[in-house]
Amino acid sequence: MNKLYILILLIVFSSCKRNSSTDSSASASFMPFSLFSKTGVKIDSTLILNSKNKDFPEFYRKYKFETAWNSKDHRDYFISEIGNAENEGLEAKDYNYERLKSFEEKYEDLPDSTKVKYDLLLTESAQLYINHISKGKLNPNELYKDWDLNEKKVETNKILFDCIDNNNFKDAIEACKPNHIVYKRLKSCLKKLRQYPEQTVFGLINLSEKILPNKKSKYIPIVKKRLMYWGDLTEKDTILNTTYNKITQDAMKIFQARHGLKPDGVIGRSTIEALNYTRDQRIEQVIANMERWRWFAHDFSNHYLLINIPDYTIVAVKDGDTIQSQRVVVGRDSRKTPILESKISNINLNPNWTVPPTILKEDIYPEAIKDKGVFRKKGLVILDRKNNEVNPWTWTMDDANKYKYVQNPSRNNSLGSMKINFPNKYSVYLHDTNHRDFFAFTFRSLSSGCVRLEKPLDMAAYILNDTTKWSLQRIKDTTDIKYYYKLQKKKQLEIDKKNAKLLAKNPTLVIEKKTLSKPELKTIVIKVNDAILIHQLYWTAWETNGVLNFREDIYCLDADLYSKLRY
Repeated sequence: MNKLYILILLIVFSSCKRNSSTDSSASASFMPFSLFSKTGVKIDSTLILNSKNKDFPEFYRKYKFETAWNSKDHRDYFISEIGNAENEGLEAKDYNYERLKSFEEKYEDLPDSTKVKYDLLLTESAQLYINHISKGKLNPNELYKDWDLNEKKVETNKILFDCIDNNNFKDAIEACKPNHIVYKRLKSCLKKLRQYPEQTVFGLINLSEKILPNKKSKYIPIVKKRLMYWGDLTEKDTILNTTYNKITQDAMKIFQARHGLKPDGVIGRSTIEALNYTRDQRIEQVIANMERWRWFAHDFSNHYLLINIPDYTIVAVKDGDTIQSQRVVVGRDSRKTPILESKISNINLNPNWTVPPTILKEDIYPEAIKDKGVFRKKGLVILDRKNNEVNPWTWTMDDANKYKYVQNPSRNNSLGSMKINFPNKYSVYLHDTNHRDFFAFTFRSLSSGCVRLEKPLDMAAYILNDTTKWSLQRIKDTTDIKYYYKLQKKKQLEIDKKNAKLLAKNPTLVIEKKTLSKPELKTIVIKVNDAILIHQLYWTAWETNGVLNFREDIYCLDADLYSKLRY
């Protein structure tokens, strides 16, 4: 065996020796380098340097002003990705899909000049697509005055270099998209909605009165058709029956729960509005929500409070676990709760409330002109610039703006017993409320812009996370005037007991009677040491356990945003 191996080596060596005398240039061309790596076509640098696309020069310098998309696999991947842009709620036409596809179909026959055009177009389309899936097609801070989200910086070329140089298209492009579970499930929502049959005309439900259980209505057949269409009514029932029977009521409760409505089976205004939505309108709503999720931070941090304004909820999330969940009251349409991202700085127990200018102008002043007693009724103290109290009966509208108007700490203070502060340009915060009855309502867009918490002291204890200094019971005691009265009573008893002992020893002793000051709540500011972010966001559609959920678009943003996306 060894002899055979040596013989083969001698034959190979002999062959190499014979070939060494052949022409060296022929030898160099025998196995051309281009078989191993695709070389680019030279591009006139003026085409790039004079381009309106500011990212072009950096991109093509990297490739020495030659075409960069020389691999068919690379071109195919990106054209396919753009072709599926509708899965992200975007449109393929925005990224020159048909032109790119047309170029690719005849690539091998293209002259170099056309390959250059194709390369430039593909780069431009890829850069635009990466920007859109990373931070959205539109800029919310330019669309709305009450949105303040941190604008994302997308290193488009760096992402493309990773794609092309490292053949890392799939991972790099997927990393650009929002990784939050809500966004991923919105993609699932979009796919499901598109699988629904094109909605036939069921007719609009136009009611001025509620439809009550077990009553008859000519609209019941339409209601049944809509519930069947959406899959909420699965049991067999006679469509033409106009009685609102139990089968339909049970299906209606499922429908109402999916839409954030009180699942009582009563068909009122909000239920009718939800029923009247078509499949295409829901698709548009989901697409609008997907765009918003591209605006939101891709990383919420490992510890944050998340408020969904149209759902009237707040959750506290730490290390991926939802620790707390509460109902909230948010701003009404005329005084919207702003969308923002910030970090909690401190908590005020027993806060006083300085009435903001908008409320003074729109609420307090008009009432005070008619009746100056409104200041006392609302518990407002008027203070001049030196913090001297002003008699409300001497107040005039001419001097109104010279003063500040304050509610001192109390349970009936508009801020209630607690507020949570975080830096923002809208001067909003989370707080307790003296209108605790509002939390029983389904529609809770009722505040003047701040977010009111259902269980504010529980949230304060959670945020402070200090069972030694600030247990929940300690917080409750600190914010309860009755607690201070109990302490005063206890102190008075101790004084009386001490005086009684002194008098027992010396009956003629004259003891000066001391009157303890009336208890009052004092504002306490507690710094929050933990890094807890707050996200006040707005989304009206999502999926939970395969079930489509929608909420009333309380600020009427969905349809307008969709139209701007498709403009």
